[in-house]
Amino acid sequence: MDAQTTACDIYPMRVDDLKEVAALEQATSPAPWSPGIFLDCLRAGHDCWVLRADRVVGFAIASLGAGEVHLLNLVVTPSKQGLGFGGRLLRKVIGMARTNGAERIFLEVRPSNIRAQAIYQRAGFKLLSRRPKYYGQPQQEDALVYTLVI
Repeated sequence: MDAQTTACDIYPMRVDDLKEVAALEQATSPAPWSPGIFLDCLRAGHDCWVLRADRVVGFAIASLGAGEVHLLNLVVTPSKQGLGFGGRLLRKVIGMARTNGAERIFLEVRPSNIRAQAIYQRAGFKLLSRRPKYYGQPQQEDALVYTLVI
């Protein structure tokens, strides 16, 4: 890892982070979550993490239940992509899953998101299925469902 990658640390997401998290989501997603969805995730007790340098440069949100983890969202700011941040956040989620005794992790990803697919595949995730028309407007796409057996 280079100095840019190690200069950031992962922290539990707080309500105070939501403005930055929502702005990052708005800047990166073709169908961004609303700030209320992030607040709902915190209130529901989901595992929510931010990657912070001088500001939030990434985040991950996962839900744990019935021995499984569902990775709901993982974002890295475009200027920091390709530097290992996505992998760090993913390793945090995998570690949380192991600590909590989960047997597998599931996630959905857009077929057009080649960079994210590569990160998941490097971590050992395998393509499980395809969900037609999973993502709605403005950029309707299927979802590729990946899983990692822990």
